[in-house]
Amino acid sequence: MRHFLALPLLAVALSLAAPASAQDQTPESEMIEKLNDPAFQDNMVSVMSGFMTAMMDLPIGQFAAAMEKAVPEGVDDQKAFSRIDPDATLGDLAAPGNPNFNAEMEDKMRKGTAMMGIMASEFGALLPQLKAMGERMKRRMEDVE
Repeated sequence: MRHFLALPLLAVALSLAAPASAQDQTPESEMIEKLNDPAFQDNMVSVMSGFMTAMMDLPIGQFAAAMEKAVPEGVDDQKAFSRIDPDATLGDLAAPGNPNFNAEMEDKMRKGTAMMGIMASEFGALLPQLKAMGERMKRRMEDVE
């Protein structure tokens, strides 16, 4: 599930980043600062939590019934869809009988945002070396031509 959340969280983080407030701040350092800001992380979790709650309320039962009709006769899993309640939601299938699902999901999102901040900080520390390596590679490749 962590992989499932990583890309949407990063997309939200990048889209919510505000313009740099200091002249000497690079876009990279600003993003790292934002990703490590607890208030920014809380906002990200709120947005993603609302999105996930809406997704879990999505009716899926009728879609499953339509899928069953689309699966050709003789396919092993053809009748698997008929076991799904026509009134089922995505949440019913994702977390059957787990009343703490939303809280657990939000906790995972909160931990995921903190991990993104840590990863961004560590990657940011490597940026000068990566830029220098890129320049060296560029110069060496020009020598080959």
